[in-house]
Amino acid sequence: MGAFFYYLLALAAFAAVGVDSQCTENLTRVVWGDGPWEGNLQVCIGGVWGWICQNGFGTPDAQVACKELGYTAPGAYYRVWSYYGVGNNSVPIHLDRLNCVGTETKLMQCSRSIGIGQSNCGYNQIAGVACASGGTCSNGAIRKIRNSNGTPYRGGGRVEVCSGGVWGSVCDDYFGWVDAKVACVSLGYSGSLLGYSCCARYYGQGYGSIFLDNLHCSGNEASLFSCPHNGVGNHNCGHNEDSGIHCIGVFKPNTCTNGDVALWRPSDGPEYYGLALYCKSNRWIGVCDDSFTCHTARLFCQQLGFAGALFTRSEGYWGLYYYQGDGVDHYAWSCNSGHKSLSQCSYSYHSNCYHNHDQFGIACYPNVQGSQCTNGDVQLQDGTNSTNGRAMYCFEGYWTPLCSISASTASAICKTLGFTSPYAIVYTDERFGTSERRSGLNYLNCPAGATNISSQCTAVYKTWSGGCYISYGKCGKEAGIQCFNASQDCTDGSVRLVNGVLEQEGRVEVCSYGLWGTVCQGDWNAIDAYIVCNQLGYTGTGPLSYYNSKFGVASHLPTVYNNVKCVGWEKSITECTKNVYPAGSCSQSQTASVVCKEGCRDGEVRLLGGGFENEGTVQICYGGLWGLVSDNQWDVNDANVVCYQLGFGGGNALAILNNQYGKPNMTIHIRNVACLGNETFLDNCTKIKNSLSSGSSQLASTSVAGVDCLFDTPTDPPCIQRPVLYDSFGSECTNGSVRLQGGSSSEGRVEYCHNGYWSPFCKMDPMVAKVACMQLGFTQYSWGAILEGGEFVSGRNISLFDNITCTGSETSLSQCAVAENTDCTPFCRYNLGLRCFNPGSCTNGALRLADGVIDNEGRVEVCVNGVWGAVCDQGFDVTDAHVVCQQLGHPELEPIVFANSAFGPGQYPIVYNDVACGGYENSLSDCNKQTYTACSRYNTAGVLCGYDCRDGDVRLVGGSVANEGTVEICFNNLWGTVNEAGWGDDAAGILCYQLGFEKEGSQASSDFPKPSLTVHYGDFSCTGSEMSITDCSYTTYSLYEGKSISQQATAVGGVRCNRCSVPVPPTNNDGCSDGELRLTGGQESGVQEGRLQYCVQGSWSDFCYLGSNEASVACRQLGFADIDVSVVFTDGRFGSGATTSLFTHFNCSQGVSQFLECQLDSCPSTCPQALGLRCYEETNCAEGETRLVGGSFDTEGRVEVCHKGIWGSVCATGFDTTDAHVACKEVGVGPSEPIVYNNSYFGDGDVAIVLSDLQCNGYERSIVDCNPKEFGSFECSRSAVVGVRCQDRCSTGDVQLVNDRNLTSEGTVLVCYDNTWGLITDNDWGKQNADVVCKQLYYTNGGEAVLGSYYGKPNKTIIYNNVACTGSESSIVDCTNDPLSVDDARAIFASVNVAGVRCAMNTTSPPTDLLSGSVSSTSASVGLAIALIILIASIVITVILIIYVLFKKSRVGKSTVMRQSRVMMSGVENPGAGLEDDDDEFNTAEKEAYLREFK
Repeated sequence: MGAFFYYLLALAAFAAVGVDSQCTENLTRVVWGDGPWEGNLQVCIGGVWGWICQNGFGTPDAQVACKELGYTAPGAYYRVWSYYGVGNNSVPIHLDRLNCVGTETKLMQCSRSIGIGQSNCGYNQIAGVACASGGTCSNGAIRKIRNSNGTPYRGGGRVEVCSGGVWGSVCDDYFGWVDAKVACVSLGYSGSLLGYSCCARYYGQGYGSIFLDNLHCSGNEASLFSCPHNGVGNHNCGHNEDSGIHCIGVFKPNTCTNGDVALWRPSDGPEYYGLALYCKSNRWIGVCDDSFTCHTARLFCQQLGFAGALFTRSEGYWGLYYYQGDGVDHYAWSCNSGHKSLSQCSYSYHSNCYHNHDQFGIACYPNVQGSQCTNGDVQLQDGTNSTNGRAMYCFEGYWTPLCSISASTASAICKTLGFTSPYAIVYTDERFGTSERRSGLNYLNCPAGATNISSQCTAVYKTWSGGCYISYGKCGKEAGIQCFNASQDCTDGSVRLVNGVLEQEGRVEVCSYGLWGTVCQGDWNAIDAYIVCNQLGYTGTGPLSYYNSKFGVASHLPTVYNNVKCVGWEKSITECTKNVYPAGSCSQSQTASVVCKEGCRDGEVRLLGGGFENEGTVQICYGGLWGLVSDNQWDVNDANVVCYQLGFGGGNALAILNNQYGKPNMTIHIRNVACLGNETFLDNCTKIKNSLSSGSSQLASTSVAGVDCLFDTPTDPPCIQRPVLYDSFGSECTNGSVRLQGGSSSEGRVEYCHNGYWSPFCKMDPMVAKVACMQLGFTQYSWGAILEGGEFVSGRNISLFDNITCTGSETSLSQCAVAENTDCTPFCRYNLGLRCFNPGSCTNGALRLADGVIDNEGRVEVCVNGVWGAVCDQGFDVTDAHVVCQQLGHPELEPIVFANSAFGPGQYPIVYNDVACGGYENSLSDCNKQTYTACSRYNTAGVLCGYDCRDGDVRLVGGSVANEGTVEICFNNLWGTVNEAGWGDDAAGILCYQLGFEKEGSQASSDFPKPSLTVHYGDFSCTGSEMSITDCSYTTYSLYEGKSISQQATAVGGVRCNRCSVPVPPTNNDGCSDGELRLTGGQESGVQEGRLQYCVQGSWSDFCYLGSNEASVACRQLGFADIDVSVVFTDGRFGSGATTSLFTHFNCSQGVSQFLECQLDSCPSTCPQALGLRCYEETNCAEGETRLVGGSFDTEGRVEVCHKGIWGSVCATGFDTTDAHVACKEVGVGPSEPIVYNNSYFGDGDVAIVLSDLQCNGYERSIVDCNPKEFGSFECSRSAVVGVRCQDRCSTGDVQLVNDRNLTSEGTVLVCYDNTWGLITDNDWGKQNADVVCKQLYYTNGGEAVLGSYYGKPNKTIIYNNVACTGSESSIVDCTNDPLSVDDARAIFASVNVAGVRCAMNTTSPPTDLLSGSVSSTSASVGLAIALIILIASIVITVILIIYVLFKKSRVGKSTVMRQSRVMMSGVENPGAGLEDDDDEFNTAEKEAYLREFK
């Protein structure tokens, strides 16, 4: 409805120009034809004539149109591609997609699939009709008409005359060129050059009566009726004998000013359309299409006063239609885009310009001027208010839409219309409707800062063919704009983020001229994003930059900045280098967005929203962004870890749920947190970590966690009141004694005898332990390991002494100072143990990590005095750990330090304390430290050394091939595995894709070894669109829990990646044995060929690729080992069609005999056709023998050579005229420079391509002597088989007679043209022609024409057709003749007879008898003749030697001729809108027919 409404408006515009008083509503008419029976169709709607589009227009539509025009249906033929002339936009296109059934009486009665005025046609797609039956006419009138649909030649047709008010045809009895001349002249054409035809061969049979027969015109009659004939209606003919004519036009007046150009039309038509003519020597002559470019057409039209050319129409339409003098200029222009006039183009001689196939026509861009508006005006139509609408520009007097609008043009339009802001928005979605206006206008080119469209902007045409031709049609999209006035909605320079889910993200908008506007993504990067974020108060580095309007299209806002280029120091985006609107253009779908970062560290936590510092919503940092924690499964253990991390110890935290402290707009970073309660950081806990996008999507539906941190709980007392029992002296032991209990001789609970009682130790320092071990007999290494965990069961929970202090030099504890406090006896829940050692278990300075669960971790132990010892964690930091890791050979990455005996206390003494490395030391023993000082065994240091990997890196280990194995993922510089639980094919597919394999077909597996690594991840949930495995949602495990899972698990996640892009097809289980090979579907008996199939997993599989070496292997395996030559066919000749092979290809070494010895790429592959193979057995050809095969004549064909006992073809690679010369010489034809065809022009022969890259010098006897590459050493397409056309050494115009009876004065006529001997057809061959040939051969009495290939038809090309001599010419080439192209000659060779002559003998011998031995018998005459013969022979030999020397010194130039070496006009420029489609009658067959009929 909307489109029709706009069309009514358009019609109103046309009507405003003027309603045609002759336009009767719904009436149909034809225009621009030769008469009322033909032309382009128009229909009257709304008082305006309009065109009918060719889309769907066919015979039923043409029948209805002819009936409406007063003719009958049987002779209705449709024309397409604006056959009778190209329209323009002063006339609308009314109808399209007609669907007549043929029974209607008017076109407006036919159904249509689209409404009136709705059309996708161009003005070069107008439908026309030719009505060949019925109708009325004026007696004596004449016409030519043809029964052809589409776009046939304009010049030819069946000749019809009017008698009794109806049309009738003319019989071809005695109808010849004189009769055709009278017909053409009476039609207004030239009588000097024309054509005729018989038998209704080309133009179809008539539908009415046959009026004239046996015409005998003299040539001077004004009408065919004036010629002698049998009488009107008297004939003995059928319509299969209807005559046809081809008329040649003449421009009138026939004088002109040199250099002028013109367009000639055979009938009425638009002034901007016609055959191209050029004034030369003060006469009009056709323009040659050789070296033609579209710029020639452009300059031609511009010289005529038009803006340019729409397209050209080739000889396929015009044929031989205009002739004067030579018919077509033998000089041709070659123009380029830089030329401003034809006079600037090169203008050179072209010997192959002919009037019969080198003329062309042009459709120029029409000069049309309407009266709707004043050119240069602009307005907005159909907007929602006065500030917006479809931009309409007054062009050629009509309101015309713009197909595109640049920013500067949009700004200029708004300024022209009076708006105060320089900003505008361009819309390309046709939101303001369409005008459906066709025109040549594309867009306006306005400079930056333009304020007036009319005076400052230039209209630019629609173009095609690289901008050379103007295009006439609708816009693909009609552009609209939104204009603005300056405002005060915001402060200039301020920025904001809009439409983001999170508070840190959104579309960047900046204020300018008081208006919010967007920023274009051109050159947008992280530095620009950083400046915007910093301006907004976000201080973190590495913000994320997004493009393509990630946070929505702001269709209501202008884009104010483009190509922003910040350096990084700016305080505001306004200080950055940038393009300000309208400089640079940008689509609204290409605006910039950011996610700002906040300067926090990964794993850092904070509380917000609470009334006190120890309470609030929990926020955790990842990727520089603060985010939230889901309260799902949130409990007191999780809360305790958060509080501990924040410094609120004590273990009495409360877990707070349901957004109690608020839920800010931040991403949900983690969910399902499951802390044990003893972790140091929340990040160490097991959890599911969301990607940024997943966390954002969960925000709306997720409640978040909070905490309330409380205070510490009570601990054990340090001492108690001593029991009364111990107030008196005991008798359990001898004071000063020491013993080990509950263990062995070297370890146990250590007890000291004090006041006659065995007392445990509640505290002990290393010096006491040393003395105790020495006292126990460990004298070589007396340092002991103090054990604090109650390992040996407690005897008493009190110690009878407060402390023992030793210097280390004592040999017994009794020598040390013993302190006692009777008021408060030390309380210890666990009694101390002691372990003593003997040296020799290690090398001093050695280092190791002990008791780690995974690789690269453990308790730090160093060898001192031959015994391993631990290191106290007091003062032990990452620098010290770095030295440890470096000493152990790990990468220079920051290690993880573990305190509090994370890997157990170990069994050895603590030898180092307060370690203080500088980081440069080579060994831990080189660092500053204290040795054997007091340190709890619960405070030994541990280290985890990192790997040289980056977070998110993945790798496969433990597989037998590269595409399988256990999955390892790097996190925090640690390789780790994935939990087998929750690991599935979806996640495996993403990981395989990340590694470069195929997503589809990859499978999860746990069949591979489990490495000694932590489990990093589990419970993956992937959608399938992720680019890497860490883009999926997943659970992350703390290092502690990951190690625990790893210890308990028997297997971890692995994959078998599919490296094949093609899915594995189902197999047929054919029962074959793997490695078998066969040929199937071969057609020729005795030829070893067929579709090649290989057995894989018991099923036969086709081949999709087979190299030449592998093809030889296949033949050997099939039993053809004698000849290593084969043919691979890719055309599916042996059946199958598109196929999926179970493998990609084999890669075989030279000389192997079966595919089982080759490497197989087992990935499936697809191909459009299964490969076929032909294997050879030796034939009886002679090695090096050469032949030409597949040509139409004996001088041409595909080059085949006998190689290794078989006939094979030659690859075109490197093949040039020198190589062709050797081939021609070898087959005994054509000493002149041959022509090379390198595109299988003569077919590929279905034979092996055996040679390539020939390097002939010209003197070789055979092409096999030219150092070629042989089969197996090259690859060559079957579309690149070489062919040649050998050429004779003769002069154009030479003639000779040939026959098989050794007759000298008669035979088939051979004529030389362009170094080629060829034949002449016997069409119109007569005595005058024979006389010229015989006189040329020195038979002065003339001769007799012999027809019907009487003397045989040699296998040579046809040189001439329709030769017409007057008898006075000195050479056959001086006669009127019709030279044929090589292609045309091949096409007609089989269907024509050739001319011969029988020359009358001279009364005196011709000059040639002098050399044939007919001389005087006197001795003087004999001597003179002998001397003359010797002289001539000497001259000939000398000339031959000179030529041979010159030939060896200068190789023949390499000039390869492709199949269409002579470019036809139809191949120079397609007329854009497709003037010639698959159904056109512009084809070689009709050209040949036309050439045969021409006289």
